[in-house]
Amino acid sequence: MQVFDTRQINNLLSGVGLACELEATSGMNRAFVKVKAIDKQKYLNKIEPDLARFYLRKYEVPTSYLENEWDVTDDELIESVHEINIIGIKNLEKYLAQYLDNFGRLVSEWNCENPL
Repeated sequence: MQVFDTRQINNLLSGVGLACELEATSGMNRAFVKVKAIDKQKYLNKIEPDLARFYLRKYEVPTSYLENEWDVTDDELIESVHEINIIGIKNLEKYLAQYLDNFGRLVSEWNCENPL
């Protein structure tokens, strides 16, 4: 099973979301996965990795929305999965492993074209 590296864990615990692009089910779409802490903390030592709460979002968006820089709402999402209140890093890794086989692809969400 894949695990997060130290940098990814530190990003998540300090409130920085991680995201990457996945293979879409259609050539007309682009797919993304994003994970982020629900309750971000300013300091890493204030939160325990086993007690932190996270959400996971996996979805596809029509390429036209990204090409034209249109706003994306939940109505435009395709194949959307939204898991909320995942407790602990280990549980987050288990949920994420269903959609991503290489956690090394996850980068800070602003380094990805993730529209949400």
